[in-house]
Amino acid sequence: MALIECFECKQRISSTAPACIHCGAPAAAQAVAATPSSAPQQAPLSFGRLPTDESVPRATPAAFRRRRQAQAEPEVAASVAAPTGPRKVELWLKIMVFLLPAFFVWFLLRRGHSALQRLIGFAWLGLLILLTKA
Repeated sequence: MALIECFECKQRISSTAPACIHCGAPAAAQAVAATPSSAPQQAPLSFGRLPTDESVPRATPAAFRRRRQAQAEPEVAASVAAPTGPRKVELWLKIMVFLLPAFFVWFLLRRGHSALQRLIGFAWLGLLILLTKA
């Protein structure tokens, strides 16, 4: 295994890679481009992407991403089980809602907290607001 230069993005990639990991250009086109010719050819100065060979199928990073996401979706669905019942209010949140309800009561709006938990938190906030005005 050797490191070769991608013909399209000029990054270094493995010679055994099926496609460039940076731009997705297929490595088969590199083998065709890397064949020695009778006279050494100098590549023209380029300020962008080099023209691609349309006869070679293009592997795009998006295609790799979709394939990885399709493989990962069953794993994620299995690892994230549906919550049963309301979410538990952690001790740190109880303390901070008691001490600084104006800032921390909004954490009760996260998914999973019951209406009773929200009612208690916002009632405490309302009570403290009424007490400060009196």
